[in-house]
Amino acid sequence: MPAPAAPGPPAEPRLKGIVPPLVTPFRADGDLDLASFEANLESYADEDLGGYVVLGSNGEAVFLEEGEKLALIRAARQRAGRRLLLVGTGLESTRATIAFTRKAADEGADAALVVTPHYYKSRMTADALQRHFETVADASPVPIYLYSIPSFTGLAWPPGLAGALAAHPRIVGMKESAGDLGLIGRIVASVPPTFSVICGSAPVMYPALCVGAAAGILAVADCAPGPAAALYAAFQAGDHAEARRLQEALTPLAVAVTSTHGIAGLKMAMDLAGRRGGAVRSPLLGVPPAAREELRGLLARAEAACPR
Repeated sequence: MPAPAAPGPPAEPRLKGIVPPLVTPFRADGDLDLASFEANLESYADEDLGGYVVLGSNGEAVFLEEGEKLALIRAARQRAGRRLLLVGTGLESTRATIAFTRKAADEGADAALVVTPHYYKSRMTADALQRHFETVADASPVPIYLYSIPSFTGLAWPPGLAGALAAHPRIVGMKESAGDLGLIGRIVASVPPTFSVICGSAPVMYPALCVGAAAGILAVADCAPGPAAALYAAFQAGDHAEARRLQEALTPLAVAVTSTHGIAGLKMAMDLAGRRGGAVRSPLLGVPPAAREELRGLLARAEAACPR
């Protein structure tokens, strides 16, 4: 195990706002389409976003080779400007996670988003996870955001773990993607105000803000960043009626590009929105052509709700 770096202070400012988990466009032959990735970043320049996530679940990070990952981080850093750049660095072993987190930091990551290791899920107890995250944070040159996504990992977040990990000076937030408002509320109640609890499920974004979430990392923000950012802005302005209206308009699209059609549906919606979704990488499959008109209608509804 590499020697740990000395812990540093938490990152400032605290992550706020709406953050898209960037998709990774591929060509039809499965090769990385870096030019389309760069074009997408440029298309977000005028949107009211709080940062970017590279190499998240919606970025098909588990299908990428390390060289591809590093190329994506470099491209994102060059085009992110002053926006916070979070990079998914979580791998199955603690050692590998530390090594890749350091490489991501060398390429310009501002913080690392570290998913729960889960292959040996029956052994991933609260004690094992706490030791893993603390060891990664001890060795990391950048702040750490925890990442729980049970729909992909099959691993529920243990009670009390967020509060225990929030005491570490380099563990500064957590993305919770189960869409469980009770869990989000319990996490918020167990951590200090400086710890960012991030909602990863767009259909509950408004109520998550009501129970104390500080930000949203939302797949739907890839294809409809304007309505997602407007929801957050309305909440911050105290206009709850407007925030609820935007939530109602955004939810059907959010469901369609996640649980219904998955990443392939999200990429199709991005194409329909004038961005570059591209193909998914095998073994994922594309969506049926019939989904195009469904997504077009849902996208139009969400965009029409966005104040101009």
